[in-house]
Amino acid sequence: MRVCALVLLAAVVACGGAATLSSPTPSAATDTVTITPAGTVTATAITGTIVPGTIPPNPTPSPSPTPSPAPGGLTQAQLKYRLVDQFGRLLFCDPDYYPVARADEGALAHERLPEIQKDAPTFSAILAHLGIAGASSYPSDQELAIYRDWKMLNAIRLEQVSGGFHFLAIFGTPQQASRVDGTIDQRGNVTVASRTQSGQPPCPICLARGTRIATPSGDVAVEDLHVGDVVWTLDAAGTRVALPLNEIGSTPVPASHRVVQLRLSDGRAVDVSPGHPTADGRKVGDLAPRDRYDGAVVVSAELVSYAGGATFDVLPAGATGMYWANGVLLGSTIR
Repeated sequence: MRVCALVLLAAVVACGGAATLSSPTPSAATDTVTITPAGTVTATAITGTIVPGTIPPNPTPSPSPTPSPAPGGLTQAQLKYRLVDQFGRLLFCDPDYYPVARADEGALAHERLPEIQKDAPTFSAILAHLGIAGASSYPSDQELAIYRDWKMLNAIRLEQVSGGFHFLAIFGTPQQASRVDGTIDQRGNVTVASRTQSGQPPCPICLARGTRIATPSGDVAVEDLHVGDVVWTLDAAGTRVALPLNEIGSTPVPASHRVVQLRLSDGRAVDVSPGHPTADGRKVGDLAPRDRYDGAVVVSAELVSYAGGATFDVLPAGATGMYWANGVLLGSTIR
């Protein structure tokens, strides 16, 4: 099983902290997950992210002052950007989406900007990295870019050690990510102890109870599927093929959990957590009315309350891990 994990602190599982996953084999091939014969998944959590299953502050942690660098050294924000420049952007569980979807991200960006500005060294580093000139106010697109980088920097943890800082995190893209363990000194020199292929963090970004998954014998509710059941998926060439499920997962969610109620112009509809991957590399929460998706036009994509008690996901065998949920092609979070 390939599980995306971010900054390691505690045991986490695909689709959330208290999730239950089943696997046909007693152990996974990945270096970050071990599946016991009883079917309980444990994962080495990566330091410095929101651990799935743990409710983050609402909506995100307050900024804290950046420690002063050593003489001639870089600020912590600058050191973190050195890591991003070398390894790619951090993959982490965005606290505005996991484990509970929050308010509109753009509105949060505007609301939190004054607090972010209080940490002057970090704010200056963000502006410099984004190429934004300092101003008394910023347009909404710049506010959002600043906010997203602040959240990313906040999720990178640097642990002080002799001669610098230790880091352990996942960088890159959902399609090509690396788990990097190393150190960085005050002047930004990086020493890599190990770098291994990884996947996305196992955040609680799954399907609503009752969602129907397409199988050769008809649609089946996601919560009724088992490892080994055959479903329709796409192969690497984009052809629909029938393959067995390698893994299934579920996680309890609080009564405050919200999902995106996605409605398409051809009548298809599915309720799914905002961070769930689409088939074209986006998140369901990124879709907006009039966007084109899966051969149709998005009519609406609204956050609604969800009282299903748990969310669910599956991972078909094959190259893509994609499947049809209520007729809508989606990616899998268990990768």
